[in-house]
Amino acid sequence: MLLTKIYCRLGRRCEYEAFEASSFGPTPSQSPRSETFNASDPMTRSHLKNTIIQRLEHHTPESVISAYHQAVEPWFPIVPRLQSRLRSTWDETPLDVALLCLAISLLTTSPSSTTKDNGDVSELETSYLQTKSSLALAEGLGVNSFPLVQSRILITLFEVSHGFYPAAYISLGSTLRALDALEVLAGLDTSRSHYSDGAPNHEETVLTWCGILVLDRYIAAESGPRPPLTRSRTEWLQDLLKPSLCPTHEPDVDKSSPFCRFARLVEASSLLDKIHTTINSPTAEQVFNLEEVMLTVKTSINLQTILTEEVSAEEHLYSGGLGLCHTALLLAFENGTKASFSAKASKDCNSLATTSLICILSTITSTLELFTTGTRSIEFNTFPPLVTFSVYKAAMITTERMSMELDSNDGLARLRTLRKFLKIVAKRWLSCERYLKLLDEDTTPRMMKAIEQEPGTF
Repeated sequence: MLLTKIYCRLGRRCEYEAFEASSFGPTPSQSPRSETFNASDPMTRSHLKNTIIQRLEHHTPESVISAYHQAVEPWFPIVPRLQSRLRSTWDETPLDVALLCLAISLLTTSPSSTTKDNGDVSELETSYLQTKSSLALAEGLGVNSFPLVQSRILITLFEVSHGFYPAAYISLGSTLRALDALEVLAGLDTSRSHYSDGAPNHEETVLTWCGILVLDRYIAAESGPRPPLTRSRTEWLQDLLKPSLCPTHEPDVDKSSPFCRFARLVEASSLLDKIHTTINSPTAEQVFNLEEVMLTVKTSINLQTILTEEVSAEEHLYSGGLGLCHTALLLAFENGTKASFSAKASKDCNSLATTSLICILSTITSTLELFTTGTRSIEFNTFPPLVTFSVYKAAMITTERMSMELDSNDGLARLRTLRKFLKIVAKRWLSCERYLKLLDEDTTPRMMKAIEQEPGTF
């Protein structure tokens, strides 16, 4: 098979370094059949499934369920029916569910601590390419189902979390189309689709759309001025999601449950999208644009306050909703410091935005200090990597302000904390490596020397 030849050229077999708390169990007693295929062999669903099973040979269905519950569900619970879809052995598990398990295995795998300076592809990248290849083959074979859409979402989440661009940007679009295809083609050509366990229930549909919405809005905010792909569907999606998400606001609901926290993440992503829209697609009326931003900022601050009350102070770092609120406010206040209206209006707006910007920068930094000073260690199983963009954004703004000599020693101390946090998290999520490289490009040698000096030595 062509893929086998590719892996041979890489000079290594695929090896997984399981993430610390997501310990996978031993190899199943009924080990997958070890078959290899020549490039001339016809690729069938059974061939593809056997290849996927080989890649899951170090895991059992039970260990994948455990990995999902421990390291994904706490912050991105989009696969509510995983346990009911899985079978006791891989041979009995449907193709699409096996591929979903491969995506879960990929997402819960930590990068190797061994760096490669010779240009070779890392083991994590090899696993990623294998999983993407399997997904492409399944698509070519006409396999499409909710488990496969969920696989796409988790792979896109992996790409975002490890800084694989433009792959993440492209994957989100194909994920959205794959979900559309389930609805558009339903009943037209059942021979080309593949449902492993019947049609999805309402909960599964809601959570799947929530996952796409969050990633779409996050990728758009991180990538520039272009709008999210789902923006034109906002009203339709609100009608779909509202009956399920609104009950999470009730006082007797457990706000610490994964579903409630995910609902808040979706809510925060909506505010992020509104601010992103107003900044990058303004109307011709400046006064209206300003009022729109101020209204969304006020709503974001209110949500931020609610989240800080719902989540204990020790858990603020692990709140994805709080992280996206911080990102939204950073975008708004940064834009406000540069806004241009009439002379007096600009001065007042810039002054208020600057004060608010310093406040949110301090809030973010103070949340991270416990983890950068060694007082506490990060529990990566429950840490949502989508929080890291707000840290990078805070570091970028602080770097820019220091280069313009707008920040004093407080800015330097803040920047040290922000960069140190990114360095710590980079051991698990490689997007932080990318962020640090981007920051380095904007950091002068003199500033870098000051950052690297120990506090109090100059």
